[in-house]
Amino acid sequence: MARFAAALESNPAPTVLGDVALRYEPSMLIGETPKGPRTWRPTLAWLVGISLLLVAVGAGLTSSSLLLLAIPVVAGGLILAAAVWLERFEKRQRRFVANFITYALRLDFSSPIAGYPRTLVVDFDDVKAVELVEQADGALCLLVDFEHQRRTLREVLAAYIPESQRPDAERLERVLRGAFGLGEPPADSPAFSEESSFDPG
Repeated sequence: MARFAAALESNPAPTVLGDVALRYEPSMLIGETPKGPRTWRPTLAWLVGISLLLVAVGAGLTSSSLLLLAIPVVAGGLILAAAVWLERFEKRQRRFVANFITYALRLDFSSPIAGYPRTLVVDFDDVKAVELVEQADGALCLLVDFEHQRRTLREVLAAYIPESQRPDAERLERVLRGAFGLGEPPADSPAFSEESSFDPG
């Protein structure tokens, strides 16, 4: 790694790009968003939901009215579902790992509606594009297009990149494009580390 370390020393890689923290490890580039702060909302939702279900049990023991039984059951069920969603929302984290030894891109993200954590591992050969685009708010966003199960999908690598970080974003774009065989990697790319078997030619 001496060659790569020297290249980084002469042209340091950014540690933060938009909403992701970047770090280089032997033959890997890792980018991840910070975990969101934990709040009281999921705990409160769990307490309210369980309390309503206990009320439903009490109503079932003391009353024969289906309405009195149904209201707390339905409300409790909905609130418990909301508690699960809030917990997933607060734990969600986006991450990518480009491995220059195994030629694989790992993507960790959450499904947009249910918030289920998902992980996809994509071969470098299945990556079709890496593109830096402008968001609606004027910030920049680094996207990757890839094939998975005969579909072309798109995922965000880094978002909310300010204009002041455009040179760093363009550099990362070139590093990844070179790694995926979509262009020539810059000289300070991790692809040139001594422990990497990546051959851009």
